[in-house]
Amino acid sequence: MKLVILDRNGTLNVNREDFVKSDIEWTPLPGSLEAVARLNHAGWHVVIASNQSGLGRGLFDVASLNAMHAKMHKMLAAVGGRVDAIFY
Repeated sequence: MKLVILDRNGTLNVNREDFVKSDIEWTPLPGSLEAVARLNHAGWHVVIASNQSGLGRGLFDVASLNAMHAKMHKMLAAVGGRVDAIFY
């Protein structure tokens, strides 16, 4: 099995000094979703390992984090990509 582990903030989406706190603030970096799709199509499994310190600091809750990831999954699917697991 071929596996790539990516960070989320600053790798797949725009990083913010004040943390990405909602799905509205979650914006993919240009070309990042298409890059994940290319990895998938080449036989790679893509996993995200992300330190969500904003969650630990109480800046957003798990429901907000799940909404961000749901948006990311939907946008990935639209370009033919997928993330197999997310760890935070």
